[in-house]
Amino acid sequence: MIESVPAQLRYVCSLAFGTRLHTRSLDRLVTALVDAREEFGAVGRDAAEALRGPVLDDTARREVQIRRFRKQAELAARTPYYGRVFAELGIEPRKLRWADLEALPPTPKEMLKADPDAFVPAGARPAFRALTTGTTGIPTTVYFSRAEFEATVVLGAISVLLARQVEPGDVVQLSVSSRALFPVMLAAQIAARVGAVVYQAGFVDPGHALALLAEKRSLPGHRPRANVLSTTPSYFGSLVERGAELGYRPRDFGVERIVLGGEIATQGLRDRATRLFGEVEYVEPYAATEIFGTGALTCLSGHLHFPVPPGLVEVVSLDGRREAEPGEPGTLVVTPFAPYRTTTVVLRYDTADVVRVPAEPPTCELSTIPATSHVLGKLARSIPHSGGWTFQRDVAEALETLEEVPLPARFGMRADRADGVAVEVVAREDDARTRRRVAAALERSVPLRGLRVVTDPASLEDPVLLRTDLREHSFSDFGTARLRPAEEAVPA
Repeated sequence: MIESVPAQLRYVCSLAFGTRLHTRSLDRLVTALVDAREEFGAVGRDAAEALRGPVLDDTARREVQIRRFRKQAELAARTPYYGRVFAELGIEPRKLRWADLEALPPTPKEMLKADPDAFVPAGARPAFRALTTGTTGIPTTVYFSRAEFEATVVLGAISVLLARQVEPGDVVQLSVSSRALFPVMLAAQIAARVGAVVYQAGFVDPGHALALLAEKRSLPGHRPRANVLSTTPSYFGSLVERGAELGYRPRDFGVERIVLGGEIATQGLRDRATRLFGEVEYVEPYAATEIFGTGALTCLSGHLHFPVPPGLVEVVSLDGRREAEPGEPGTLVVTPFAPYRTTTVVLRYDTADVVRVPAEPPTCELSTIPATSHVLGKLARSIPHSGGWTFQRDVAEALETLEEVPLPARFGMRADRADGVAVEVVAREDDARTRRRVAAALERSVPLRGLRVVTDPASLEDPVLLRTDLREHSFSDFGTARLRPAEEAVPA
């Protein structure tokens, strides 16, 4: 590992000061981590902590953050959008202070969506146009340079090795939307660099995706079946539901780790998935195309932890006027820093994702890294009432515990008078027993004032949109190929 020490120093300096990432140095770190894993079975804790960057107290953290933000603001000033904003507010980026930062209005998604080219600074070298899947409307555009792409691949390889999400010899099935081309490209490159095999299954019919997971292979040096599944919670729910219909059992698969992202993953979903996949490890990162480079780690206590070097992460009160207090919900407002983001530059980007600030300082294994709760839902879907707020997670957690509700839970929610919430939900049956059980589950966390149970998803009046409905066709959908039943042997 001695030869990798200069590479480690360059990496840590890049994290701390925002200097340019040296891809070759990072690649040497990946090689050293793979070698360490092969020799010792795992990456040592000391190495993992060193590569995450220095531990900072609140004073040092704020000093690093304002210095990095100032540097990113200077870059942003070269974009048409922020050039106008700074001129209107009379802010000089190189002299920017915390008071100036707080006076800078958050950047709404609508502005980036309407004119993505206005967020690219003069002199940038865009090479890739990444589009979001557009689950909530028109897709958002984010540009990346080749340098950003190449650096992200090796940074991703370092991250998955340290977190043991993907390891040499793994076989990874990506059951994500093929419209998310940029993340799929990254995942393929990262897996290849680590020494795993990855394939894109897409959002095909769940029966086809399950057949791929059950398929036996004979690749030298790799697992005989896919052992890592990366997907969204709603599509995972579709797999669990279809797997039960087809009679699959844990013995039919070799899945060890399941990576869930992009939506709310409930405890009920994980519990019900046990019958299909057995006891597996779940990884639930937080990331988004618009803030790519700035993501969150998940601790064993269920917090999202946002490392300081990649960007500034704020939690702003739901009225948008101030920093959220401990125990209070707010939206994530994120500024990705250079060297992670130099092509599409966003300052104080409002994700509209609602989280809660921990009421007490965390005592978990990642307690030195700033933390929030898991995402509670989108602000636009959150309902204020006299008793506080009801979030999408409150409803989803209640519904997905119930066998009466098919996975993924399909529902809608709206305010009902000033003191409660009305919910509509798809259930297997619309009978008195089902209505009683659904109401009882919801009333534990939701001030329920109205309940409508239907059996046809098309009957929902205002459903929460799910990524699983971005369905892709395969030849099997047209009768030219047959899905294998669970009990039929799959040739090696």
